[in-house]
Amino acid sequence: MGVSTVEVLKGVNLEVGRSEILFLRGASGAGKTTLLYILAGLERPDSGDVLLDFPGQAGGQSLYSLKKRHQAQVRNLQTGYVFQHYCLLPDLTALENVCLPAMMAGGGQRDRATDLLHRVGLSDRLHHRPAELSGGEQQRVAIARSLINDPEILFADEPTGNLDSMTGSGVMETLLEIAGEAKKTLIVVTHDSKLASLGDRQLELADGRIVD
Repeated sequence: MGVSTVEVLKGVNLEVGRSEILFLRGASGAGKTTLLYILAGLERPDSGDVLLDFPGQAGGQSLYSLKKRHQAQVRNLQTGYVFQHYCLLPDLTALENVCLPAMMAGGGQRDRATDLLHRVGLSDRLHHRPAELSGGEQQRVAIARSLINDPEILFADEPTGNLDSMTGSGVMETLLEIAGEAKKTLIVVTHDSKLASLGDRQLELADGRIVD
């Protein structure tokens, strides 16, 4: 039996401005999450590249030309990621989960983590583990965690996908408010056209291509 190749993205060319809030929308299987993973350095493309233009750097830095160790540093220090399924470590408290990326970078940032949890409305949940938190609370912990190293770019993959509409609206409002106030670049994947209308710009993917 031969091996078949599935082409998920087809000639995607995308430029995102600094501090822009961009929504990527489309049906399931359109290629949204794959594109987000590639932009975030989580999945290497078969061809093409991602150029990152951070303040203080001359020109765009080719993400996939970096050594793996340097790619990991970019992912940890200059970008933050909010997953649909939260991806919190079950044995750690909310505070410890938020501190984790900072600890990986060689710091603690406990005070900053506490401030971030306060910012997302979880001052009274610092020492609760994920199993003791609701879905909305877990996603707020994930948002705080994504911000702990003060990244330039935030990525969010269906951040309200596992939440009811009311809880999801609250989580999205928090994410947009924090990103806007801190002038972060925010790229959000969603299938919800109503949510997508909240950004500076929205693009639709269909069959691996940007269609508008």
